[in-house]
Amino acid sequence: AYLIIDIGTGNARVAVVTPDGDILGITRENVHYITDTKYEESIYFEPEVLWNQILSLSKVALAEAGDVDILAITATSQREGIVVLDEDGRSLLGMPNIDHRGRKWESNLVDKDKVYELSGRYPTSLFSAFKLIGIREVYPLIFERIAAVMSISDWIQYKFSAVQGYEHSQASETLLYDVEKKTWSTELSDLFHLSSSILPPLKDSGTILGPILSSVAQHLQINTDAIVVVGGGDTQLAIRSMEPSPNDVVIVSGTTTPIIKIVDQYEKDANQRTWTS
Repeated sequence: AYLIIDIGTGNARVAVVTPDGDILGITRENVHYITDTKYEESIYFEPEVLWNQILSLSKVALAEAGDVDILAITATSQREGIVVLDEDGRSLLGMPNIDHRGRKWESNLVDKDKVYELSGRYPTSLFSAFKLIGIREVYPLIFERIAAVMSISDWIQYKFSAVQGYEHSQASETLLYDVEKKTWSTELSDLFHLSSSILPPLKDSGTILGPILSSVAQHLQINTDAIVVVGGGDTQLAIRSMEPSPNDVVIVSGTTTPIIKIVDQYEKDANQRTWTS
């Protein structure tokens, strides 16, 4: 079976699933958010609290599943949410998609047209780059310690494997990624005055990130030979599960309800209303 972690805007869920998709065990809890009063609209989570929650939920789901051999672990999560780490790999701060700590500095971004052209979305504080700016402006000492930033799902996979990476669908939600070229953009990083050195290597969803850490495998009492597989953004993986073709429209119901049209080339909108992933 597979162990699957899903961190939505409201819930943390862990499931044990067969390769054919049968759910053997599933459990969930609310994600614990804290209000940051130094901003007008900001909430955060403590990464290690969430990680311990994931471990606890994993044990419950595994117990419910019974006698299974876990072959692989993967994760999906809310888009735009991030976790920042220091050079020793310690998790400093977690910011969900609904954290708007960067809103005050949206107007400082001069070339919004260029950001839309490259990133495929009009720049607002919803996206990850502005969360980093919010840290820089209010918590400069924390910002100076940031050595890496990852989406929440990529961070979970890092906690299971100790391998840093950033999956493409998640990267497309940062404002620092060139959607058409499928690569990090130094031009975008420069527009936000952010160092590209904090951006981990890009990883393809469905590829093997690395083996599970033996300490985590032993803690969960699962196969030490299990592998960690790259997941991705929750909306994008929901779309992928439908196996759509170009021109199909998929509606994903969640905290928000994105309406997605599948296209076979990079498309933009003259009025900058679309998000292209």
